[in-house]
Amino acid sequence: MDRGTNLGRLRLIPGAREYNEIFTFIDFGGPPTNNHAERALRPLVIFRKTSMGTRSAAGSENIGVFASLAQTAKLQDASVIELFSALLTGTPNQTQTVLFDGSGETQIS
Repeated sequence: MDRGTNLGRLRLIPGAREYNEIFTFIDFGGPPTNNHAERALRPLVIFRKTSMGTRSAAGSENIGVFASLAQTAKLQDASVIELFSALLTGTPNQTQTVLFDGSGETQIS
């Protein structure tokens, strides 16, 4: 076996420093994979492919921020439309109410 193959195999074996991090999910619970994160990103990847991406770095950042806010609202059982409405027309307190109240209804008057 040549030296390159042996070094490649050694990279696959976790060292003493990484060993505890590999099994963190056992101590704190949760899935051992990042499948949930991959599934959350899938709609953004499909959007990027079908729309041929954005035209600037700022456009890409905006898409990421809007998608993150929408996903946060969904995970908090809040209305995405109400959240964006509160962000654009309300105060920070009204936005927090929408996001963390769980009812999805705003107190905007």
